[in-house]
Amino acid sequence: MTGRKIDPSKFSWLLGPNGDPDQIGEQFIDRLAKEENLLRTTNEPNTGLMDNINDLEFSKQELKKLKPEIIDFYERTANYEIEFWSSWCGIFRPFGWLLSVLFSKRLQQLNLPLNPMDASKGLTSQIVKLRSGNVSKWTVWYRTLNSNNRVIYSGVYTHCSPPNYQTPLLKVVFPLPNGNATVIMTKEVEEDGSLLLSSDGRSFGEHGFYFTLTNHKGDYWARYVSAMHEWIRVYLDSDNTLRADHNLNFYGMRFLNLHYKMKRKS
Repeated sequence: MTGRKIDPSKFSWLLGPNGDPDQIGEQFIDRLAKEENLLRTTNEPNTGLMDNINDLEFSKQELKKLKPEIIDFYERTANYEIEFWSSWCGIFRPFGWLLSVLFSKRLQQLNLPLNPMDASKGLTSQIVKLRSGNVSKWTVWYRTLNSNNRVIYSGVYTHCSPPNYQTPLLKVVFPLPNGNATVIMTKEVEEDGSLLLSSDGRSFGEHGFYFTLTNHKGDYWARYVSAMHEWIRVYLDSDNTLRADHNLNFYGMRFLNLHYKMKRKS
């Protein structure tokens, strides 16, 4: 009721895999593979969130500046162990609890820890490739907490080309019942070689946060959530350890901080 009806042929850059009505979890991956006749593989060595980071069409100068460790992580994510911390901020903590109670535990999606200790036993990270022949159509990053096996994220990583942008943008689709939440992010290579991803656009058609919904009859609706902004900065710290800071704001107020430490498996 608050979104706009969209023509899927004109907004293909926005659409992505949709979730089942009752639960997301891992079952949507098997359904997607079956529906599209794709071969599923999980955590094959040297597979990553992107087959080639230059699918985002970095300039030669940007690629020269971007830290090779960051490129390796995105192209060979399955080779990495990941540690994870989270912190809800101030007045938003009850909202996180409500989200967990009403939706996240039942749907097995976006199950962000309320207590930092929930992540103390580590994170299981799986890179799932859905392929047609030798070509990857979908890449799913499926992450669960070792302490309780809850799904933190089940997100489809790809890229898209909205009309008003000269180069492709990173696109992450989180399947939800009869639709999805989609985050579209610009990229910037900073002077120190770090990578900054941002979804801080202002209006429909720009990078940012979208909800989409379908009735499975070919009709689609979409809502741009201009109040939701997030930033992911991937960098090497002073000890040359690969890390990422993920910050989320709502109406300009920080409500969640996530931090990752990535280390190649021995």
